[in-house]
Amino acid sequence: MIEMLNNWMLESSRNFNIIVGLTIVIYLGSLFVLVYIGNKFGKLDERTNAIHLKIISCMFTTQLIINATFILSVNRDIEYFRQFFILFQGIVFLVGAIYAFILYRRDFE
Repeated sequence: MIEMLNNWMLESSRNFNIIVGLTIVIYLGSLFVLVYIGNKFGKLDERTNAIHLKIISCMFTTQLIINATFILSVNRDIEYFRQFFILFQGIVFLVGAIYAFILYRRDFE
Protein backbone atom coordinates (compact mmCIF):
# COMPACT_ATOMS: atom_id res chain seq x y z
CA MET A 1 0.00 0.00 0.00
CA ILE A 2 2.86 2.37 0.79
CA GLU A 3 4.37 1.62 -2.62
CA MET A 4 1.08 2.51 -4.33
CA LEU A 5 0.80 5.74 -2.34
CA ASN A 6 4.41 6.62 -3.13
CA ASN A 7 3.85 6.02 -6.85
CA TRP A 8 0.65 8.05 -6.72
CA MET A 9 2.50 10.98 -5.13
CA LEU A 10 5.21 10.72 -7.78
CA GLU A 11 2.66 11.14 -10.59
CA SER A 12 2.08 14.85 -10.02
CA SER A 13 2.71 17.65 -7.58
CA ARG A 14 -1.05 17.93 -7.03
CA ASN A 15 -1.12 14.43 -5.55
CA PHE A 16 1.83 15.29 -3.32
CA ASN A 17 0.07 18.45 -2.13
CA ILE A 18 -3.07 16.44 -1.34
CA ILE A 19 -1.07 14.19 0.98
CA VAL A 20 0.65 17.15 2.63
CA GLY A 21 -2.71 18.92 3.09
CA LEU A 22 -4.29 15.77 4.51
CA THR A 23 -1.40 15.43 6.94
CA ILE A 24 -1.79 19.04 8.11
CA VAL A 25 -5.55 18.59 8.59
CA ILE A 26 -5.00 15.41 10.63
CA TYR A 27 -2.32 17.13 12.75
CA LEU A 28 -4.28 20.30 13.46
CA GLY A 29 -7.56 18.51 14.09
CA SER A 30 -5.95 16.02 16.43
CA LEU A 31 -4.01 18.67 18.32
CA PHE A 32 -7.17 20.75 18.72
CA VAL A 33 -9.07 17.76 20.10
CA LEU A 34 -6.21 16.82 22.45
CA VAL A 35 -5.92 20.36 23.83
CA TYR A 36 -9.70 20.78 24.11
CA ILE A 37 -10.24 17.50 25.94
CA GLY A 38 -7.11 18.08 28.02
CA ASN A 39 -8.65 21.35 29.23
CA LYS A 40 -11.94 19.59 29.98
CA PHE A 41 -10.16 17.10 32.24
CA GLY A 42 -9.26 19.95 34.57
CA LYS A 43 -6.16 21.11 36.38
CA LEU A 44 -3.19 18.80 36.82
CA ASP A 45 -3.50 16.48 39.79
CA GLU A 46 -3.06 12.77 40.44
CA ARG A 47 -6.19 11.82 38.50
CA THR A 48 -5.47 13.91 35.42
CA ASN A 49 -1.80 12.91 35.39
CA ALA A 50 -2.88 9.26 35.18
CA ILE A 51 -5.22 10.09 32.28
CA HIS A 52 -2.50 12.02 30.44
CA LEU A 53 -0.07 9.14 30.94
CA LYS A 54 -2.62 6.67 29.52
CA ILE A 55 -3.03 8.85 26.43
CA ILE A 56 0.71 9.27 25.96
CA SER A 57 1.27 5.55 26.46
CA CYS A 58 -1.31 4.76 23.78
CA MET A 59 0.31 7.24 21.40
CA PHE A 60 3.80 5.86 22.07
CA THR A 61 2.68 2.27 21.49
CA THR A 62 1.01 3.31 18.24
CA GLN A 63 4.19 5.13 17.19
CA LEU A 64 6.32 2.05 17.82
CA ILE A 65 3.97 -0.25 15.92
CA ILE A 66 3.62 2.06 12.92
CA ASN A 67 7.34 2.79 12.65
CA ALA A 68 8.34 -0.87 13.01
CA THR A 69 5.80 -1.94 10.41
CA PHE A 70 6.88 0.82 8.04
CA ILE A 71 10.60 0.14 8.36
CA LEU A 72 10.21 -3.63 8.01
CA SER A 73 7.83 -3.55 5.06
CA VAL A 74 9.12 -0.77 2.79
CA ASN A 75 11.89 -0.89 0.20
CA ARG A 76 14.91 1.36 0.54
CA ASP A 77 14.26 3.22 -2.70
CA ILE A 78 11.10 4.98 -1.54
CA GLU A 79 11.06 8.61 -2.68
CA TYR A 80 8.89 10.37 -0.09
CA PHE A 81 10.24 8.74 3.06
CA ARG A 82 9.91 11.86 5.24
CA GLN A 83 6.36 12.59 4.16
CA PHE A 84 5.29 9.11 5.22
CA PHE A 85 6.87 9.52 8.64
CA ILE A 86 5.14 12.87 9.09
CA LEU A 87 1.83 11.35 7.97
CA PHE A 88 2.29 8.51 10.44
CA GLN A 89 3.02 11.04 13.19
CA GLY A 90 -0.29 12.71 12.34
CA ILE A 91 -1.99 9.33 12.61
CA VAL A 92 -0.40 8.84 16.04
CA PHE A 93 -1.86 12.17 17.21
CA LEU A 94 -5.21 11.12 15.75
CA VAL A 95 -5.11 7.88 17.75
CA GLY A 96 -4.26 9.90 20.87
CA ALA A 97 -7.16 12.26 20.23
CA ILE A 98 -9.58 9.38 19.74
CA TYR A 99 -8.34 7.65 22.90
CA ALA A 100 -8.63 10.92 24.86
CA PHE A 101 -12.19 11.32 23.63
CA ILE A 102 -13.02 7.75 24.66
CA LEU A 103 -11.53 8.32 28.13
CA TYR A 104 -13.43 11.58 28.48
CA ARG A 105 -16.73 9.97 27.52
CA ARG A 106 -16.14 7.01 29.84
CA ASP A 107 -15.04 9.06 32.86
CA PHE A 108 -17.35 12.06 32.64
CA GLU A 109 -20.64 10.62 31.43
